[in-house]
Amino acid sequence: MVYSITLSCRISHQRLAQAHFTISSPPHRYLTPAVHCYLRQIPTEHHRPLVTPLLNLMGGPPLTTLTIIISDAAALLNHGVDESYSLTIPSVGAAAVLNAETPWGAMRGLEMFSQLVYAKPERVACGLYISDGPLFPHRGIMLDTARNYYGVEDLLRLIRAIDMNKLNIFHWHITKSYSFLLVVPSEPELAAKGAYREEMKYTAADVKRVVEYGMEHGVRVVPEIDMPEARKSTTYLTNQLQNLKGFRGRGVRRGWPIQGGT
Repeated sequence: MVYSITLSCRISHQRLAQAHFTISSPPHRYLTPAVHCYLRQIPTEHHRPLVTPLLNLMGGPPLTTLTIIISDAAALLNHGVDESYSLTIPSVGAAAVLNAETPWGAMRGLEMFSQLVYAKPERVACGLYISDGPLFPHRGIMLDTARNYYGVEDLLRLIRAIDMNKLNIFHWHITKSYSFLLVVPSEPELAAKGAYREEMKYTAADVKRVVEYGMEHGVRVVPEIDMPEARKSTTYLTNQLQNLKGFRGRGVRRGWPIQGGT
């Protein structure tokens, strides 16, 4: 369990005003796209609870608004940032409230709210208060695309899954001795000769897209690019990179390529 949650509810549900439902939030470079994403996603939820709520409030006024309140909108998505939030959905009334210290906590709360929406006809759990926050500051997944290539769309889908599970780190291992998939404009031969196939490469625009998409989902993307001295196979790619002491022109060796404390 990576989150600590306090839940108080009456196990009831009410209608969600799909056509008129809105999410109100302060403007933010990454939270605003997240809000738009959830507004598109919530009407498509297909969750069906295993236990039917005991109290049916479908006859009451539908829930029309989720208001997001943030204390520190300038907080960066760094290690240890506050990702806690509280979510209140009243049993009577048309407005739910999501309080968070930072935009990143608000994104976790948005995910929780989306998971409380039932399948059609649209309903949402109500009469509840949730106080939630992570137990660990680093909660992530590592994918080694140097060994096994995945396209950009696959990486974006993985980020959505990371967000859905309230993780916050995507460690992206781009290059290794097995392949060099990153197109470096100053050294084009690295990817030209180091990629598995011509279409199995990542451009700078691809990396930027993945990083920005991660930020819009509260996920910090950490690209790992192994330098040539850690990649003995680079010996076969270009002589210009074989400038380490005891390494030039000697090909691939069994030990570490750096000698003599270089």
